[in-house]
Amino acid sequence: MALIAPFKGVLYNPKWASALSQLVAPPYDVISPQQQSAYYTQHPYNIIRLDYGLTFPSDTPEDNRYTRAAHILRIWQEKKIFVQDEQPAIYLYKIHYRVTGEEIQVRTGFISLLGLEPFETGQVRPHEKTFSAHKQDRYHLLEQTQMHFCPIFSFYLDPENAVLSLLSTRADHEPFMDFYDPDSIRHQIWRVTDPSTLKEVRHIFKDKNVFIADGHHRYETGLAYQGAMKKKYPRWRASSPFNFTLMFLCNMTDPGLTIFPVHRAFKKAVALDRDQFEKMVSEDFMIEKISFTVETKSQSIQDLLSRLKQKGGEAPTFGLIRSSSPCFYLLTLKKESLEGPWGQDLHPLLRELDVLILSRFIIQKALGLSREELDHENIIEYCKDVQQALKLVESGKCEMSFLLNPTPIEQVRRIAEASLVMPRKSTYFYPKTLTGLVMNLLDPHDSIRID
Repeated sequence: MALIAPFKGVLYNPKWASALSQLVAPPYDVISPQQQSAYYTQHPYNIIRLDYGLTFPSDTPEDNRYTRAAHILRIWQEKKIFVQDEQPAIYLYKIHYRVTGEEIQVRTGFISLLGLEPFETGQVRPHEKTFSAHKQDRYHLLEQTQMHFCPIFSFYLDPENAVLSLLSTRADHEPFMDFYDPDSIRHQIWRVTDPSTLKEVRHIFKDKNVFIADGHHRYETGLAYQGAMKKKYPRWRASSPFNFTLMFLCNMTDPGLTIFPVHRAFKKAVALDRDQFEKMVSEDFMIEKISFTVETKSQSIQDLLSRLKQKGGEAPTFGLIRSSSPCFYLLTLKKESLEGPWGQDLHPLLRELDVLILSRFIIQKALGLSREELDHENIIEYCKDVQQALKLVESGKCEMSFLLNPTPIEQVRRIAEASLVMPRKSTYFYPKTLTGLVMNLLDPHDSIRID
């Protein structure tokens, strides 16, 4: 059973309510070095100093981003920059946002603790592979601070929407947190503290599975930390805080759910000229070219995106922007290619997954990159914005960019339920849950209410 639990959230002191938009930040793994520096200068109490601190050449095992975060956290606690709620709560969370050209949408979920479970039990299911370096980074931070600064973004299936309906009817009329972030996204949070309501929510949820959307590294870090703490505290109990992680849980059928594709830009030079590349790709893909001039380039990229969406409904299809090329490419997989040596071993569900087809047939087969090379983040730059993918090629920073269609949420669910995993960065769930809104302190001597 999936065990959710209320907790005493750690929040910015209400006296900072008017400055919340300057204090919070996105999850660490979508922050660029330039953005990291900007958050540092934005406000002296911005959460970036704790969750994603700067590194320096002079760093040592005794003085580094993790030890500094722990030191700063203690100071902020003493100065009452952070305060902890007195009553355990589940936090109802609504995000109001707009995607270009569309009406305002609302994504609703809740923040609570979730009992850590090994993936083998099937109660918590991943859908993406992870990077080892990220897990080491998050482990060192958790070890030093004993604090969850950002909830992991996960889904559950609730066709009747029973959980959120109950929380919504029992929450206060007005949210205790209500502000717009710098991207004009509105964030609203309510506390639900009534013990009978919390017990009822836990009862409804107990037969549900949880699907991780964003935060695979943090979940695996939680499992590793749990193992270390059980050794350190052999008299641990099921209610010990390190047996839980901080979660934002959203109904998989929520109408406000948006998934962007994650495009791939390749930094590494590939030893294939244009004719060789087209010959290799044409073995498995039908190639459509969209020529452009300086004057027509903007319209041509829109034509490419339109064709990408259209063809993507029929077969795995990709857009390609290549350095020094007078045209854009549309690559559509030939059905017979899946029966060849590069596709016949694929699980039926993975045959439908664009990011895996791209990895197998283009990145590995046509471009000749090994799986080991794909584990190095310095080879690929991931971006959700088409213009960014285009600029990376135009600037010479990258040799080529592949444009993808978004992965449907139903496909994510089916793959996770089958205990399969997608390549890294297969999805970009939007908007992100912010870091610093509701945090969780892991006091090993505390106890989480699970009755």
